[in-house]
Amino acid sequence: MHIRPEVFDDRAAVYAVTHAAFAGIDPMVEPEEVGLLQNLFDCEEYDSRFSLVALDDSVVIGHVIATWGRIGGEPMLGLGPLAVAPEYQHRGVGSILMQSIHDQAEAELLSGIVLLGAPGYYRRFGYEPAHARGITPSDASWGEHFMVRVFDESRLPRGDFQYAKPFGV
Repeated sequence: MHIRPEVFDDRAAVYAVTHAAFAGIDPMVEPEEVGLLQNLFDCEEYDSRFSLVALDDSVVIGHVIATWGRIGGEPMLGLGPLAVAPEYQHRGVGSILMQSIHDQAEAELLSGIVLLGAPGYYRRFGYEPAHARGITPSDASWGEHFMVRVFDESRLPRGDFQYAKPFGV
């Protein structure tokens, strides 16, 4: 397996992986995450440094993206979605993608990354409830599902986090 930045030519495969990963009972219905990704790729908050693909040989088997949001006037990344092709799930692909995006964020000297996700899954990557660090979501009902991974506590902004525009929150 190889991890690298996503390029435009990967996008059809990224959409297919995301569709398969998030498909519900009816696989003919496109998951909302696919439309979200299309909009994230086209928004001004998209940064190609934080869109990574996992490859098996030359086949895209996973993808993770983080786009710029804001806390007050401070930029901060919001992660998601993370998608792994169903036949590659439970093989560490998601974990490697998460570690890779964290490595990239730390290399860029970012203070942290927020996400909305399952605490039982994301805690293993060092995420904790964002409210414990003074970061609040735009929707209070997210509660413990709105989480942060801190890289530099001294530079971590506090306040209300606003996701990239395509998230609509």
